[in-house]
Amino acid sequence: MSYYNPRIYCLKGTIGSCGTNNPDDVKEIQKMIINAGYQFSTGRTIRVDGVCGPETEQAVIWYQRLLTLSPSGLVHPTDSFFMQAMENAYSPGPRPQHTSGSLWVSEGQVTFDSQGIDYITAVEPFRQQSYPSFSRILHWPAKLSSGVTLGRGYDMGSRSSGEITSTLRQAGIEEYKAVICSKASHLKGRQAGQFVKVYGSLIGEITHSQQIRLFEIVYREKLNYAKGVYSRNSRHVHNPLTWYKLDKIIRDVFVDTIYQGNRTAPEMVRIMARGGSRSEIIQYLKNDLTLSRDLRRNEIRIRSLRK
Repeated sequence: MSYYNPRIYCLKGTIGSCGTNNPDDVKEIQKMIINAGYQFSTGRTIRVDGVCGPETEQAVIWYQRLLTLSPSGLVHPTDSFFMQAMENAYSPGPRPQHTSGSLWVSEGQVTFDSQGIDYITAVEPFRQQSYPSFSRILHWPAKLSSGVTLGRGYDMGSRSSGEITSTLRQAGIEEYKAVICSKASHLKGRQAGQFVKVYGSLIGEITHSQQIRLFEIVYREKLNYAKGVYSRNSRHVHNPLTWYKLDKIIRDVFVDTIYQGNRTAPEMVRIMARGGSRSEIIQYLKNDLTLSRDLRRNEIRIRSLRK
């Protein structure tokens, strides 16, 4: 996997209230503010004129607050946190180019493939076309029950801000991105959709490896939950197979249905626990009205079972 090196602009002096305000520095900051979606987010406009007037100072303060920084209105050359966030929105930094074929995870490949689609890039100005299922950027699945989502299924709608920050940092995601995402805690529905519009450009893309690590952290949660669902419901089957005696692909498909909120999970468990074949699981998936509604996802499950 290779990357384009990010270009982080180095200020010659301070920008903002009582700053040295070198015109070239001011112009660069003004460009970053405009391209970071300032007008969309606030309804305010600034001009790229190299003059640090009240409008530019106000914009600097707005982004400092957004990034949970002291709203001093002054940016120093050493303020790398602020500059990295603004630069990422203005000219998205690392553009991961995965060159080794399909992305693979240590466990849960069915779910990883189902939870999103990956391309070389989907962030302006490098976007080739609209990618509605692109997963390495902030997105909202457009369901009232869904929260702001990053990567393959990391939904922040029911998570605390501390949990979000900790998890994203574990996945190797930059601190400033984790801080911004922590603000999506418990947002769902249209609030989540609005958050994506306002903050999406600041987050930009996460890398392929960050996406994989984030998925593997989240998958462990669902895996443990699915094991519990299987354990509780398999008790009603005479001499049931233990979890680790099940066909691994069938296990993976079962966990994936749990992601989708499988309301007929007890029925699927009964088939699995008595040693049901892959063909029986395929028939179950085709007949279940809720699961079969997501054609793309169900096809991925069925394809994996037919291998």
